[in-house]
Amino acid sequence: YMNHELGQQSSCQLNFAEEVVLSVPNNDTARKNLRHYASIEHMAGTSGDLQMAQWTQKKMKEYGLENSKLHTMDALLSYPISRHLELVDKNQEIKFRAPLSEKPLESDPTSNTVWRNMTFLAYTPSGEVSKKQLVYANYGKPEDFDVLEREGIDVKDKVVIVRYGQCFRGLKIMNSERRGAAAVLIYNDPQDDGYRVGKVYPEGPWRPETSVERGSAQFNSLCPGDPQRAHGSKSTEEICGYKPSEVIPKIPAIPISYHDAIPLLKSLGGKTVQKDWIGGLTDRLEYRYGPSIDTVNLKTNNTMTVTPIWNVITTIKGSLPAHLDRPVILGNHRDAWVFGAADPNSGSSIMLEVGRAFGTLVRSGWRPKRTIIIASWSGEEYGLLGSTGFGEEFEHTLLAKAAVYINVDVGVSGRTFVASASHSLSRELLEVTRKVTDPSTKKRLSDVWDLKVSTLGSGSDYTVFIDKLGIPSFDLRFMPENKKPYGTYHSIYDSYTWIETQADPSMEYHVLLAQICGLLALDFADSLILPISPHDQALAIRQYVQELEEMNIPGLAKLKKAVEYLHEAALEFSNDDSIDLTTKNEILGMLERKFLDEKGLPKRKWFKHVLQAPGLYLGYSPEVFPGIQQAFSEKDEWLLRSETRRAIKAIYRCVYILRSAKHQPFALRTNASWSAIA
Repeated sequence: YMNHELGQQSSCQLNFAEEVVLSVPNNDTARKNLRHYASIEHMAGTSGDLQMAQWTQKKMKEYGLENSKLHTMDALLSYPISRHLELVDKNQEIKFRAPLSEKPLESDPTSNTVWRNMTFLAYTPSGEVSKKQLVYANYGKPEDFDVLEREGIDVKDKVVIVRYGQCFRGLKIMNSERRGAAAVLIYNDPQDDGYRVGKVYPEGPWRPETSVERGSAQFNSLCPGDPQRAHGSKSTEEICGYKPSEVIPKIPAIPISYHDAIPLLKSLGGKTVQKDWIGGLTDRLEYRYGPSIDTVNLKTNNTMTVTPIWNVITTIKGSLPAHLDRPVILGNHRDAWVFGAADPNSGSSIMLEVGRAFGTLVRSGWRPKRTIIIASWSGEEYGLLGSTGFGEEFEHTLLAKAAVYINVDVGVSGRTFVASASHSLSRELLEVTRKVTDPSTKKRLSDVWDLKVSTLGSGSDYTVFIDKLGIPSFDLRFMPENKKPYGTYHSIYDSYTWIETQADPSMEYHVLLAQICGLLALDFADSLILPISPHDQALAIRQYVQELEEMNIPGLAKLKKAVEYLHEAALEFSNDDSIDLTTKNEILGMLERKFLDEKGLPKRKWFKHVLQAPGLYLGYSPEVFPGIQQAFSEKDEWLLRSETRRAIKAIYRCVYILRSAKHQPFALRTNASWSAIA
């Protein structure tokens, strides 16, 4: 959705604060801090998590940011005790017993950890199934189960095996559960992130044969955050519209390696699958729908417990009075499934470098105009627990006027810059990429970046900020060239050694992303006018409507008309120099919030944003105008008309506020002049 006009040249002259933000982050400090983060296991709620929270707070204070505090909250977490999986013949003779373990590597010193034997999916229940046939369901999306139904294959009371990719793992289980499956197995197919993509670790960056992707099995597109809402006064049902038991699985599920998947897939009978169901194991087996000739015995034993998790909140108080302050928030989660060198601690070390740069500025006497907050979240891996809990707690206080949220999760897993953001922020991101240098090519990053800014979905800590609170957000990272998830994701091999040998040996891309985040935060904190572009937002929404038209969704004429009004109003607002700064900033700061609808989206009241949300059956990937798309896919004509009206109303709310700037100046609320303060 990047506008072609963003290609125009602009001045890149740096001020003192920008020079500091660019010069302070360095390879050695980033390397040292990353090595420390990845030195121990630190799953959410464990002693390792607390240790890293306290260390993060200590480093921020050491760097000159004294206002760094632990924000403790209770949350429901789950941990593995044991798992068992075997394939048996009709006489119950064992044909294959899955090791369910990741092989230690001599070249990776942290890989021989007890957690290599503790692969599991968080929030899956303890359970046992015996003598169940196996069925292959591709990626486990609703349309995959439709294919099985057309083929006459019933998954009821069977074990479903699916491959990772294309939708969130929890939704694979949800979709299987709704079709009556007894249990689910999820494996990483080498076509997606293994030897079919490139050399596997340790010779290359891709997933080795025994690697297992752990993860949360929460139904994240229904409602993220702690399923039990142990922190706070409101229940899950009040906040989400669902009971805790309705947002986590009821059937057992286990993640397995493709090493363990091969004997299971070989046991499948029935027809060979259609072409787009064929994975990368064709050198070892033929993909079939099933059911299997042999049967599966599966047993899981997991524990669920309410326990504290710890966010670290570091604040640099701005100089503006409270009624003019619009806080700028940066965030990264700290908890990991094991060592988490890439996910998330490449981002954690980057945030420490940003903190070190701002600490250097603070010690020089500098103070931002708007407050800057740097957050280190916990519980993200389980379902965005720390950030969601914080967002819900401070929705009407600290976050009520926040200007922007800048998220880094897997900061560096390659050298290709990938950005997702609210489209009103695209122009600002381009301006910043013109001020930094790509280490590989020595060119400006803006010259090597493909200039694509994707719509935000879910799967990281920006979710509560954009989807529930309406705060414009960024999600920034460097990925492999093919933009696929990196090959050691959520495994024991996501280690410092993997970063050092495969992803970023020089740590130059860690430094680069720290510079980008620091410059973005600096611009939002100190600019006279918030760098938010309603015009670019309007252009993106126009393309959203084109997407709906390409789906042949009917009844869009009034929506198209509303978007054109928004485009006109945004141009008028952007070009009107007579609007005073206070009014302009107030409107820019609240514009995204006008796309929120308090009733929430159909079947998921937690999600308030009518322009974008994670797909109901996707979980990670976004859908534009999600209510409209959902109504159309469900063939509900009444809901389609209702959701179209809601979208039109949201757009007209934005038109109204943009055009009311001259007639109802927000500056009348105060005698203070923003320009005088600036």
